[in-house]
Amino acid sequence: MLILRGPEGVREWAIEEELSIGRDAACDVQLADRQVSRRHAVVRRLPEGCAVFDTGSKNGLWVNGTPVDGMGMLSDGDEISVAARFKLRFVDVEATAPIHFEQRGLRIDPDTVAVYVNGRLVDPPLSQPQFELLTMLVRAGGGIVTRDDIVSAIWEDQDGYGVTEDALDALVRRLRTRLAEIDAEHQYVATVRGYGFKLDLP
Repeated sequence: MLILRGPEGVREWAIEEELSIGRDAACDVQLADRQVSRRHAVVRRLPEGCAVFDTGSKNGLWVNGTPVDGMGMLSDGDEISVAARFKLRFVDVEATAPIHFEQRGLRIDPDTVAVYVNGRLVDPPLSQPQFELLTMLVRAGGGIVTRDDIVSAIWEDQDGYGVTEDALDALVRRLRTRLAEIDAEHQYVATVRGYGFKLDLP
């Protein structure tokens, strides 16, 4: 999966066999900027994994700051820089955060603020911030919820001011711990490095 975070929000592209990147409207990942070549690069799924290819771009291609000369293999979390204008994140969904859209094993009752994992009630109940975080992830339907969105929603009264990365990470850890009290075999909250979190159902 390729992820682009920009003024329009988070955009995602699944990699089936090949994704083309460029300025041309025919490209799968269209980046409307004159610094980007019409067909700038291609991400291709190979037997040994995913790789990115520079298809003769004018202004270059980098992976984690290293210029790509022809082809570069990709690992989970790598940053692909296109013409030094756009930064795409490569996420290996098989390695970190498989997307599941069916809410198997997890049920939320917003009226009673109750959460059930594999049919068992989480008791004592989740704290309000934990419940709000889990609800955001469920409503995203397997999509990414950014760190900024979580801070804005849960610490709304503070307008995000003074909320540290550590405070958010601590909230995620506590939610994971509570869910693990019933199902320790699966981590329901998956981290998408550099972007945020998503729901990962078994």
